[in-house]
Amino acid sequence: MSPGTELDQFTTLSEVLTGEKKVDRTLAGQYLDRLKAQYPTQMQALLNTFGGFVADKYPVFEVKRRIVDDKTLGPVAQQVIAIWYTSEFVGADGKTPSAGTQAQFYRGLLWSVIKAHPPTHSTLKYGYWAKPPKK
Repeated sequence: MSPGTELDQFTTLSEVLTGEKKVDRTLAGQYLDRLKAQYPTQMQALLNTFGGFVADKYPVFEVKRRIVDDKTLGPVAQQVIAIWYTSEFVGADGKTPSAGTQAQFYRGLLWSVIKAHPPTHSTLKYGYWAKPPKK
């Protein structure tokens, strides 16, 4: 795998950090823009670091060693994970920046993990909550 564009790197890094086999590229672009607005220097360092070893034989191991365990890059990697699961993250100032769009919220990875739909976004019949979810 070659380093590719910044979006390619962010998409691949997001897949490693979230454990998802394929993340949506359009959503990745939106999330990358939002994260870069809050963490311009840190996101560039994160992508530069990842780009330096993305083609290695064991990129998942290297992400843990060089990014997640790093005191500077680790906190930014946590925000990448947060945005994918909830469409929100904590900004560099310690506050939550403006929330993502409704579409981003609905597409959060959290909903598939907990096997639920986002609040206000159900396609099931009224009263579905009275029965346990299918496994």
